[in-house]
Amino acid sequence: MSEEEKSERPASDPFAQMIQFYDAMSKSWAKAMSDAVSSESFARSMGEQMEGSLEIAALMRRQMAEVMEKYLEGMNLPTRKEVINVAERLSRIEMALDDLDAKLDEVLAVLAGESGKKVK
Repeated sequence: MSEEEKSERPASDPFAQMIQFYDAMSKSWAKAMSDAVSSESFARSMGEQMEGSLEIAALMRRQMAEVMEKYLEGMNLPTRKEVINVAERLSRIEMALDDLDAKLDEVLAVLAGESGKKVK
């Protein structure tokens, strides 16, 4: 600021006291809240509230799954459980086919060794 602007400004700034008051109140509230949040009772209370919230969320999830299952059943669409069952069955079938393929290769190798020629 220039000297001219400083001389135009009143000596006592009315906002200075408001700013000091605000700073003092902010510091006292910050300390009070910090003390409250770091207490054992607050942690226990927050833990209880969190457990309650998680229980409600689990209940809602179960209910939503039941509703979705009934909806899919009504629409004649497979549920997640049914799709997983089919995928598991297909996986077992693939493994059985791989085992049969390996055994067939062994039998062909034995037959090829006995006849002296390559069997396909």
